[in-house]
Amino acid sequence: MGTGVRAVWRGILLPLFFAAATALFLPWSAEAAKSKPPENDGPPMRFVVVRSSAPGCEPFCPEWISAEGAITPATPAAFKKFLKKLGDKKLPVIVTSPGGRVEAALELGRMLRTRKLDIGVGLTRFVECAPDQKGCKLDPARKGIYQGALYSAGAYCASACSMMFAGGVRRHVGQWAYMGVHQVTSHVTQQKITYRETYKVVKGKRKTVSRKVVRRKTVGSYTTTKMGKAFNARMLTYLKEMGVKKEMYEVGQSTPAAEMRQLAPVEMLNMNLITSLDATDVLVSVENCRTAAPAANCVLAPGKKLASNSYPKPLVPKGPGMWLAVVRSVGACEPDCPEWISAEGQVDETAPQRLETLLKELGDIKLPLIISSSEGDPIAAMLMGRVVRANGLDVAVGRTFFAGCKPNGKGCTGWQGDGRPYLGIAGSGGAECGESCLLVLSAGKTRLIGEGILAGWGASPALDAPIRNHYLVQMGVGPKVADATPGFDKLDDAALALLREGYLTTRSGSTQLLIDSGLCRMSPRPVNCRALR
Repeated sequence: MGTGVRAVWRGILLPLFFAAATALFLPWSAEAAKSKPPENDGPPMRFVVVRSSAPGCEPFCPEWISAEGAITPATPAAFKKFLKKLGDKKLPVIVTSPGGRVEAALELGRMLRTRKLDIGVGLTRFVECAPDQKGCKLDPARKGIYQGALYSAGAYCASACSMMFAGGVRRHVGQWAYMGVHQVTSHVTQQKITYRETYKVVKGKRKTVSRKVVRRKTVGSYTTTKMGKAFNARMLTYLKEMGVKKEMYEVGQSTPAAEMRQLAPVEMLNMNLITSLDATDVLVSVENCRTAAPAANCVLAPGKKLASNSYPKPLVPKGPGMWLAVVRSVGACEPDCPEWISAEGQVDETAPQRLETLLKELGDIKLPLIISSSEGDPIAAMLMGRVVRANGLDVAVGRTFFAGCKPNGKGCTGWQGDGRPYLGIAGSGGAECGESCLLVLSAGKTRLIGEGILAGWGASPALDAPIRNHYLVQMGVGPKVADATPGFDKLDDAALALLREGYLTTRSGSTQLLIDSGLCRMSPRPVNCRALR
C-alpha cells in the first residue's frame, strides 16, 4: 500500500504543465501605468541654484532652488540627483508649474518634507543668461550657480503642483501669484496580455512556477475623473501627513477637470496650505542675511569674510561661577533689536573683573544687566555692584532663555567667533535673586524685579548687617529694606511694595521694561536697541 502511494506521488510531482491565459488590466495596475498620457504640459521641470542679484547683498547673499516646468514621471529622480549634488545646502524651492503627474508630485512633496525645505510660488528672472537659453555659459568659478531675482507676478502652481507644494515646511504664495486646483484625471490604457504560465500540481493543487508575457495588444483607452476609494484615501493620507486640511482636496475634486479653481490667500491659510499670508519674497529677502541669525540659505561668497560686529566673547569661569554674555532678542524685531548682558549663576570672586572687561569691550554701548543668582560671594557682589554703578547700567532680575545653547553648554556654538551675539528672550519665569543678587541689583540706575520671583536676603545673611547697610546707603537704598524681606520666598504684591518703599526697586515692572522689542520702535529709541552692521 505504502509503495503504491509513493509511486503515484512521483507521477504527479514530476511532469510540468503549460497553459496560456489572457488578462485585462484596469486603472492603476502595474501594466496600465506604463502607458503614457499625451504630454501637453510643456517642458519638464528643471532645477537650478540661483543667487540673489539684489544690489548690496554681496558677499553674503540668499540663494534658492528655481523649479520651473511640468512634473513628469522622471522629475522625482531628477530632483533626488539634484539634491545629492547640492549637499548640505538648505535652500528654499521657488516653483512655477502647470502640474503634471500626481504620483510624482506626491513623491516630490515627501522629498521636500524629508529635507525640511521651504517652498514658495514664484518666477526667477535670470541675470546674464537663463538655464534654457541657447549659448548660455556660466563662468566656471560660479560652479553652476545662476544669478537672478524673484518675481511673484505671473508665477503659478496648478493642478498636481499643489500636491508638491504641500510638502514644504514653510509655504508661501502671496497675492500676486496663482494657486489652482481641479479634479484629478486618470489616463487609462487597456491592454490584452497573453502570457505563458508554468505550473506543477502538488497533492492535487496547482502551484505556479513561472509566468512570462508573450504578447500585448492595446484594446482601448479612456480618461476618467472618477477615483476609487483607495486613491482618495491615499491622497487624504498624504495631505494629513503634510498638515494640510482635507478641504483642499475636496475643493479640487469639486472643480471640473476642464476648469481651474484659483484659491484665495485667506482660503489657503484656512486650509493650512500656506503657513502665512506673506509673499514668497520672505524666503529670499536680502534682509534675512543681515540679522544676528542669518537664514540657512544665506551663503557667503567663496574666499570672502563677513564684517565683524563689535560683540565680545562670552565670559565664562573655568569652575562654578557666573557667566556673562551679550544676548540679542530673537523674533520679528530686525533690523533693530534690543540687547542685554545675561548674568546667571553664582556670583564668584572673578565676576566683577569679568564684567568690567566685558563693558570695556562694549565701549560706549550701555546694555542692561539681566541677572539671576540664588547665591554667591557678597563681597564680590558689592564690587560687581560698584562696576554697575560706575557704568550707569540698568539692572533687572530675570532669566535668559537662549535660542540654541547656553554660554556654558557643552559644544555650545551660539557665539560663532564671527562677532555675532547669542540669541534669546528674557523673562521673570524661573529667575532667583538671593543676597548677592540683591546687592548687584541695588547698584542699578533702573532697578526692576517682578512678581513671583524667588528673592530675599536669606534667614541668615552671609554679610554682616553694618557692612551691608553701609553699601546699600551708598547705593541710595534704605538700610531697613533688608529687614523687610528676611526670608527667601516668592515675591507678592506686599513684598514688592516694601522693596519700592525702601528704594531697592525704582519702579513697578520686570525685565520687559528694558528689553521688549516694541521699545525699539519708539522715539527716542533706548540705547540698547542696536542695528547690525
